[in-house]
Amino acid sequence: MPSASESEAAAAASKPGIPMSFSRKNLFEPTALEVAREAAAAASAAGGSAVDDSEDLPDDDVDEAKETSSYGARRGSNGVAADAKFSRIQEVLPFTFHPNVRPLSISDLESCVVLENAAFENPAHRSTREKFEYRLSTCPELSMGLFCTIVPDKAQSFEIDTFATAQPAETGRSDGSRSVLVAHIVATRSHERRVTDEAMDYPKDFRTNKHKNSSLGHQEGGQTICIHSLAVHPKLQGFHLGKLIMKAYLQQLKNADIAVYCSLICQEYLVTFYERFGFACLGESQASFGGGGWYDMTLQVGDLPPYHARGAGGSRRR
Repeated sequence: MPSASESEAAAAASKPGIPMSFSRKNLFEPTALEVAREAAAAASAAGGSAVDDSEDLPDDDVDEAKETSSYGARRGSNGVAADAKFSRIQEVLPFTFHPNVRPLSISDLESCVVLENAAFENPAHRSTREKFEYRLSTCPELSMGLFCTIVPDKAQSFEIDTFATAQPAETGRSDGSRSVLVAHIVATRSHERRVTDEAMDYPKDFRTNKHKNSSLGHQEGGQTICIHSLAVHPKLQGFHLGKLIMKAYLQQLKNADIAVYCSLICQEYLVTFYERFGFACLGESQASFGGGGWYDMTLQVGDLPPYHARGAGGSRRR
């Protein structure tokens, strides 16, 4: 039986946007080089960052990875990489990590706020609760969450503050399991190719204005998806979750064919992180959010390469 959050997500999915949900088995097959070099990936997050910009490696040729000593050892007898992406995360989690990606809904509001506050040390760089409420009530179909199911009895000493705000994993389960938010992407539409202060703002009367004709915030019909927040919980940074949710998000934008551009603003040290996904840097941004100092990043959704889904067998910024 679906939970309340699942029902709300289903309603949001009726609008063009992120498809309802897809789980671990059809996320992404890691490239061979990522499998071979995963042990060398840096595990510590950059100070105060919502993502660990050192966690992901470029997608290079498969043949290069086959020459490394760990390639064969990290693959199963059938040649399919088995949970390589999550092998390191299991070293810190006392339970099996089963990620689930789905659109966010207004029922995820409190979890998004808690995650955002945990991920960003600088309060000026966080989205406010009001912005989350506006975005998740106005255009939830453009946002995505990465969740994992946690059963209290199996969590042992592991604690994550988004557990307290999480929804039950399924209605009627007696083990108290919850679907816990560990990463999110929150976005709106804009008519401009670059992310502007107006796009990052929101109409203060959004709860009562039924006409939704403000020049601030989400612009229905806009052909640019503006990513306002990419956040990974600091306890789980360095385990490819930032890359996983961003690839999932971009794949769905391309498959759904709902926009021409996807844009964001980021600090200079994260420019190369976003370039790995196909974003191009347009130079310093005019946006003054959080004191400024941002760089404009954008990509054409139609130019994104196809992502390879796993078979059944085997932001920044505001």
